[in-house]
Amino acid sequence: MARDDASEAVYRNHILAALPVSEIEQLRPHLSRMTMVLGQVLHEGNSPITDVFFIENGVVSLTADTHDQGRVEVGLLGREGFAGASVILNAEPWSVHRAFTQVAGDVYRMSATALRSAVERSESLRHHCLRLIEMQMVQTSQVAACNARHNLPERLARWLLMVRDRTDTDNLPMTQEFLSVMLGVRRSGVSVAASTLQTAGLVRLLRGHVLILDHDGLTTAACDCYRIIQENRDRILGPAD
Repeated sequence: MARDDASEAVYRNHILAALPVSEIEQLRPHLSRMTMVLGQVLHEGNSPITDVFFIENGVVSLTADTHDQGRVEVGLLGREGFAGASVILNAEPWSVHRAFTQVAGDVYRMSATALRSAVERSESLRHHCLRLIEMQMVQTSQVAACNARHNLPERLARWLLMVRDRTDTDNLPMTQEFLSVMLGVRRSGVSVAASTLQTAGLVRLLRGHVLILDHDGLTTAACDCYRIIQENRDRILGPAD
């Protein structure tokens, strides 16, 4: 992982950027900038959390292990938050889900101990961290309902839009094998769903990439869960930048 000095950083992470200058100055010595590579595991499932990762750019996926059928995504994070939120709730934080890099990017790493101490001192930091946890709860429950009730093309459209919102690009680095893990279905099912969206002129499937051609059309094709998640995100965290 590449590192550089955080002392003169201008933060894109919404939590860090929202802190008063005096508080961010206290955090700077504990923040280490790192570059995440695709597929890099930040937290392994069923393991203690020793560090948290404030996301500057890129996307981190949270997956649950069903053991018999493999992994399925239960949440994703971009620059609105950080991986390792249970540190705020538990003095001995434990990662139930696996957190890994879905889209490569940069993060600021901080020890769990340092974050807990900072949260005890800073009402502002505690406020923003708890709002993120609330948003994660809403997102996870809505994704669970979506997976149970909606058809695969709708779910795929919703998922692509959620990733696009966190990357600010219509060219998403994705393989069908990766999508099958994220959506919890077989690769053949992803192929059919992606072809449906491509035939409608909404996306183009490239080798290792999905190119969004019609954002408004893809929004219409997505299930209502996308709107519900976005509305709650804006309500809880404020409008996305």
